[in-house]
Amino acid sequence: MSDVKQVTLELSRIPGVRGAMVVDAQAGVPVTAELANGVPGPAIAAFASALFRRSGQAIRSAGYGALGAVQLEAEAGDVVVTGNDMLLVVVVAEPDAQIGLIRMQAQNVAEELA
Repeated sequence: MSDVKQVTLELSRIPGVRGAMVVDAQAGVPVTAELANGVPGPAIAAFASALFRRSGQAIRSAGYGALGAVQLEAEAGDVVVTGNDMLLVVVVAEPDAQIGLIRMQAQNVAEELA
């Protein structure tokens, strides 16, 4: 397993990223986080965990297999969530961030942590 703190730090350095976390998927709490001021880490961690679990259940019920990632677009920016049943990688980005790059890097980190 890669150093969790280091990969979170690297994700947080991508231009447009306001925060990156590794989250315990079941408990919905951050394992480690690098967040800009004003980013509510515990709230986003709990939200991301619930969103990923529920979306995963729905997608499996629909016959599409395992969920790979969830991206939420909102007025204030995007939240990308990827991972597995144990650990999630959560990235909070500004609206104008390069979301494709962020998704790719988040997926790479999730694979490293698996």
